[in-house]
Amino acid sequence: MERGWKRHQRLWLFSGVLVFGVGLTVLPAAADGVDTAPPATTADAVSTPISHATNSDVTTDQSVTVADSVTHHVSTTGAAVAPTNAAANNVTSRPTATVTGSDSTTVPVNKSPTTSTAPLTQQSHVSAPVAKPVMATQRPAYIHVDQDNFTQYFDLNGSATYDKPTGIVTVTPDKNDQVGNFALKPKIDASTNFTLLGQVNLGNRTSATGGADGIGFAFHNGNSTDTGNAGGNLGIGGLIDALGFKLDTWHNGAHMPEALRSGAQVSTTDANGYGWANDPDPAQFGGFVTTTDQQIKAIDGHAYDRWWAQMDFNSVQALQSNDLNGQFHNFKVSYDGQSRELQVTYEETNGHVLTWTKLTPVDRQAFAMVVSASTGGAKNLQQFKLESFDFQQAATMNVQYVDLNGRQLAQATVNYPDGAVVNGTYATSQLDISGYHFVNMGDNPTTGISSPANGYLNRVGDNGTVIYVYDQNPVDYATTTRVVH
Repeated sequence: MERGWKRHQRLWLFSGVLVFGVGLTVLPAAADGVDTAPPATTADAVSTPISHATNSDVTTDQSVTVADSVTHHVSTTGAAVAPTNAAANNVTSRPTATVTGSDSTTVPVNKSPTTSTAPLTQQSHVSAPVAKPVMATQRPAYIHVDQDNFTQYFDLNGSATYDKPTGIVTVTPDKNDQVGNFALKPKIDASTNFTLLGQVNLGNRTSATGGADGIGFAFHNGNSTDTGNAGGNLGIGGLIDALGFKLDTWHNGAHMPEALRSGAQVSTTDANGYGWANDPDPAQFGGFVTTTDQQIKAIDGHAYDRWWAQMDFNSVQALQSNDLNGQFHNFKVSYDGQSRELQVTYEETNGHVLTWTKLTPVDRQAFAMVVSASTGGAKNLQQFKLESFDFQQAATMNVQYVDLNGRQLAQATVNYPDGAVVNGTYATSQLDISGYHFVNMGDNPTTGISSPANGYLNRVGDNGTVIYVYDQNPVDYATTTRVVH
């Protein structure tokens, strides 16, 4: 059954522009510690098992071998030594990661989206990296988030509000046409374990009684400030390389995109413009969602670039109608950094526990995380109650491609040739965007000041934002034919 959007139109209501600026992440004192992880060898991504340490746990010796075969060695009794890194001379290259197993496969680390009508091809941007800092490539201690320090690590957007005494995030109130999310400020180190423990309240109405829409969880490869599209995408579609999970309480039929441009240029509030894929048959269900860069045919018959969200139909499990009872249900998301397995559990009203598992790509180095919900013509009170969240921060950058007014024009990922770790390198690339030409690296009052296009990661958490600014090409009136009637 396809949703009637004249009756049930989504609005993605975000106040202000969701660009939080350069270096917004607040780094806790715990970030200076190190965990109890054994030595890890990395090429393009670290995949060593990490023990679940507390903030008081400190290692006495840790070694990390990077892609250029130089070992960074840290000891509590010796000085940290930063070796010469040959990769620094070519930080704009596009590395690949080799997946080990029964079959060896080469996987690209960074993929920029393209469109059939406006291809976005990466071009080398000449920018000398800053001087390499002298510091150790050691990981910080695990961060423990609870109801007391929740707002230190998460931003609230749209309709989302937080009640500190209870630890409850009301993602949408019980009102029509609401949308909200809470987004993790730093990114998660994908080579380490993390656990999100809490409870979800999906409201007290089924779709048959006017309830919608559900709650989506997404771990993606874009900026920590990125927001997915509304409507049937439930805040997941539009995110780069996202592995999402949703507890969906409204069935959506497929909707062809109405916006005749790249998905990056479609407003997150314009659900019909972005379009969405078909949902499975259950009226209420839980399951995994992934986004891939695709050319999706729009209403004009042409294909346009979209980070298109599609359900993993094999993962779908139906939710019981009596689970929409206005009560909180135990919910857990856990991830193993060695096996790269993500596991989700949800406890039904009768005490039965549903479990979902899925492997993440082995080349993923850091996860941005966002939790979202929405309502439309149908509504529900939708909440998440945090008990704890334990994770390790990666060292990362953000990258934006905007016009002179700060509007997003394109999307791409940041490359981490040495891994998303302190003292590693990062690289970004200028894009060719149809109808626009590159102007500068973010040096105007609207866009702000850009970080260097390529450089080194000086600390855990957010290291800044690279901003590529473009202007629209002028119309060539000399070649325009005027028709006189």
